[in-house]
Amino acid sequence: MENTSNYGLKRWDGGDRILVEEFNDNWDKIDTALKSSADGVAALQTALASCGNCKIVYGTYTGNGKYGRENPNKLTFDGKPVLVIVQEEKQTADMDINLRMLRPCTWAQGAATNGNWENTVTWGAKQVAWYNYREYAPTQFNEAGKKYYYLALLDAAV
Repeated sequence: MENTSNYGLKRWDGGDRILVEEFNDNWDKIDTALKSSADGVAALQTALASCGNCKIVYGTYTGNGKYGRENPNKLTFDGKPVLVIVQEEKQTADMDINLRMLRPCTWAQGAATNGNWENTVTWGAKQVAWYNYREYAPTQFNEAGKKYYYLALLDAAV
């Protein structure tokens, strides 16, 4: 008779006599191993559930040149955005801009090498929208043909 390499289960040869005790011993070892694996999986699921509380998404959009209260920029997500950062793709000589929007704030400060300004922000269940009160496409992050990158943290609890 041989034993298996992983759990030491009895392996009978053709001429071996099978004893009930050996058979039951195998089942006890299998039951113990399966229970240990199930407990390990449950512990990992519990640990995973407490890891992080957000989902990170990113993407791009291309500006269309529109601006102001009647033409807000909008980003829609598959969850509730809590932080959104927008930055233009390429720095220009006088404008290196980025925008940071934090829920539930109704304004966001745009920053550039030549100054700062505010955008008005509104939040939806799965959306953020903003416009620049100066009514100027570059400070609304919507300059025609310019590529913008965004990074958003979405609330994982929703």
